[in-house]
Amino acid sequence: MESLNTNQNGVSNTGKLSLKEKMSYGAGDIASNFVWGMVTSYLLFFYTDIFGITAAAAGTLFLVTRLLDAITDPMMGVVIDRTKSKHGKTRPYLLYLPIPLGIVATLMFITPDFSYTGKLIYAYVTYILLVLIYTAINLPYGALMTRMTRDSGEKGELNSFRGIGRTIGAIAVSALVLPLATLFGNGNQQIGFPITMALFSVVAVGLFYITFKYCKERIEDAQTQQARVTTSIRNMFKNKYWVIIAVSTIFWFLRMGVMNTALIYYVTYYLGQPGKTPLYLTLLNIASFVGSLIALFVLKRWGSRNTSIIAYTLATILLISIFMLGENTGLLFVILFFLANVFIGFGDPANLTMLAETIDYHEWKFGERVEGLLFSGYSFALKFGVAIGSAFVGYALAFAGYDPDAITSQATDVIRIITFGVPIVLTAIQVIVLLFYKLEKLHPKIIKELV
Repeated sequence: MESLNTNQNGVSNTGKLSLKEKMSYGAGDIASNFVWGMVTSYLLFFYTDIFGITAAAAGTLFLVTRLLDAITDPMMGVVIDRTKSKHGKTRPYLLYLPIPLGIVATLMFITPDFSYTGKLIYAYVTYILLVLIYTAINLPYGALMTRMTRDSGEKGELNSFRGIGRTIGAIAVSALVLPLATLFGNGNQQIGFPITMALFSVVAVGLFYITFKYCKERIEDAQTQQARVTTSIRNMFKNKYWVIIAVSTIFWFLRMGVMNTALIYYVTYYLGQPGKTPLYLTLLNIASFVGSLIALFVLKRWGSRNTSIIAYTLATILLISIFMLGENTGLLFVILFFLANVFIGFGDPANLTMLAETIDYHEWKFGERVEGLLFSGYSFALKFGVAIGSAFVGYALAFAGYDPDAITSQATDVIRIITFGVPIVLTAIQVIVLLFYKLEKLHPKIIKELV
């Protein structure tokens, strides 16, 4: 039986985590996606078709907000690393910030009776506030996993539960938003959207509390940790494996931002089946859920890097097949679409597991454990990818002369290319990037020396 190293409080550093704790960790990503799923899947559509601003203006909004993230994410990472409280480094943020997040998320989906300029200012203010608060919750949530255990297998399972949580939240959003918005607004989506967001926010607050209550921090900081922030940032970019995962993450979430944002336009205008939008969004997220579930068993056997390369290669082949089908949306389209997103779904827990390995590598190589800073860089890559993807969709639609009241063939052709053509390229690039990740074989030796 494996011997367990314990910290001064008698809590295991490397032992097995309970199923309850793993499920509680996954609850945090269900909560996150009740908010972030609304942003990635519906916010551009809400801004262009309900709120009343142009696609180009919405694209610029996404881009500018993410530039702000470039500053706030590393700052929040430093704050996490320097946090000392009775609840630990990361858990206090899961206790105190979910309610403000829910309030701002609800305000973001309200359509005020302002002029066009007033609406644009309102959109900027509420979206920027949401990003700032979301960063202050999601960064500590991600870093919490690295403080729960050093064991790569346990990290893989935690990230699989996180991936499952993410897709449960995304499935709920994709399946329920439009029906609930129609129900609560009695056909008026300007009323229905904020009520739906308020309902999701209440549930998210409760789920974040579950994560706070049942997930425990076990890993102590290195005793020799004295590095200045500027030194830590330089070391972060010297950590070649972290750089590889950060780049891989940008492409993963860039594809997600493009596909999730464009899919509602693809189904509505290219396929001409607006009533089936919730069906296809739900199918996408169920596929991601299945991928995360399978990853629970596959990552331990094949490793995160090898699993990702195989899965992304198969996903690229399937996306090419979908693109070649064109308007043929029969059973074959549904099967190919589902399978492609199953393989893509492997990547979320795999990427997070590799990120956790780079944090251990960083501690081993530089003598400092700065999971907050390293997760802030990862978080920026994540949100930057989604934002660039969403902004790209907005700009592409504007370039094609998109007008929801007068859809042209040029617009539908562009919608087809950005929904499936662009993700093909992004997925293939990610395979190439991950070929340079060589840390998995070295990681067990690193853990022995750290423990």
